[in-house]
Amino acid sequence: MRLLLTAEGEEMDRDSHTWMPLEDRDPSLQGMASIRGGPSVAHPTRLRFGRDRDLHVFTCPADPGHPPQWVLS
Repeated sequence: MRLLLTAEGEEMDRDSHTWMPLEDRDPSLQGMASIRGGPSVAHPTRLRFGRDRDLHVFTCPADPGHPPQWVLS
């Protein structure tokens, strides 16, 4: 099986804001204070896999007719 996709419910780490789109920041502020919308912007998709796990989807490279497999980790 080959990894096709890994999906998370959170798009960014609201605690460290290591990655945050410029559109979600207030350029006049620094650090955590610059995040528009507060902690909710870290969870914009509202997706939740299991108990806040990652969803991994695998496909079969030998036969595309095989159904994809998924794993929560």
